[in-house]
Amino acid sequence: MTKELKRYLFIGEFDSLLLGLFSKRGEVIWVSSLEEAVNQTGDFSLIILENNFFTPKRSQKIAKHYPQTPLIVSNGDEHDEPPPSVRFVAFHKLLSEQIEREERLAMTELRVEELREAHAGAKKLLILLHDHPDPDSIASALALRTLLKRNKQTAIIGHLGEKISRPENVAMIELLEIDLEALSLSKLKDFDSIALVDVQPPFFGGNEIPNVDTVIDHHPLVGSYEAKFKEIRAEEGATSTILTKYLRAAQVDISERLATALLYGIKTDTITLNRDANPDDVEAFTFLYPHANLALLRRIERAEVPPSEMKSLGQALADHWIKDGIFFVNVGRVDREYLIPKISDFGIQVKGVEWSVAFGILGNSHLIISVRNVGYVKGAGRLVRELFKEIGSAGGHRSAAKAVISLAKVRKTIGKGSQDKIKKWLTDIFTKAVTEKAEEDN
Repeated sequence: MTKELKRYLFIGEFDSLLLGLFSKRGEVIWVSSLEEAVNQTGDFSLIILENNFFTPKRSQKIAKHYPQTPLIVSNGDEHDEPPPSVRFVAFHKLLSEQIEREERLAMTELRVEELREAHAGAKKLLILLHDHPDPDSIASALALRTLLKRNKQTAIIGHLGEKISRPENVAMIELLEIDLEALSLSKLKDFDSIALVDVQPPFFGGNEIPNVDTVIDHHPLVGSYEAKFKEIRAEEGATSTILTKYLRAAQVDISERLATALLYGIKTDTITLNRDANPDDVEAFTFLYPHANLALLRRIERAEVPPSEMKSLGQALADHWIKDGIFFVNVGRVDREYLIPKISDFGIQVKGVEWSVAFGILGNSHLIISVRNVGYVKGAGRLVRELFKEIGSAGGHRSAAKAVISLAKVRKTIGKGSQDKIKKWLTDIFTKAVTEKAEEDN
């Protein structure tokens, strides 16, 4: 079916930019007199009168000649008794917003050139993610490789952690055919340029990460480090939002595959724009939505969970307790880290709970702590950093955070690494920290 062409009639003096905006929507006819206006042939979708041209008498004549066409007065002040079918719209606001948007895109495009320059000449680039890559980090890496005009031969996407196990993440990688390599620390020296996305160098703790050229992240700035290009946007709900903005500014074609990945990255990190999302996240989500493969996205989100893991979830929930509005759950020893944040997400839904703290021991080597809150109390990321920055990797956002602490550090801190000892330690320090903050705010 052929789309009906819209026609716009402008009467009076208008800025060429406004006419240009409407010309993208359809045919624009521009006249300067009432006589020219009523002598036009055919129908119009909309008639716009310039404010200085408008009078009630003129508008009545135009309305009589074009009885089925709405009239808008540009930049006009509202009248106490406006004529029927006439609206007053301040188009200068539209123009200023458009100019501001183009200015922002132009500035962002300059940043893209700086980013590309940081990796110019690199024969073997590594785009490094955090140890347990999530959809936001994976999508951001894919976007960065596209932005740098590279392929999987000249830009490897990798991580230092174990094999990814979370069903949704596995499904995302398989269905979108994303190549992701698990690397050893010694392999990093094989690359002549490294970019970090959705993570910063201090995250890797004592591991010696070679000098990085680029860091792009939406988590708050952590520590002090050098990089040729650094974009830290803690106000954004997802790193995918930052990369979407870059791709649009650089006028790069975003494929259906990449749009699907980025949309899923924003969706998961902001819980469908319900957590830590700002207007940039909403704009990026809105832009990507019509370009993404929504059927494929639904398949990713409905990835199958093995029956054995359902049993693990049930056993974990059996060992939970609530104290002072904090939901605690000991997940125990786990082979797959994603079970811990999944249960933490569940805990925050319990009635009367403002904080959810789930923790477990991964691979008999590290204590993983996943924290959630309702979003209008003290920031989870800041609280977790205050509690654990001296003994492990810790950080996050206002309503979601994570800490990773080696069992050796846990034993050094509390004397033992037993389940009961860890339960008491975490219950005490979180209860104290949350209560002290609540008293400060009163």
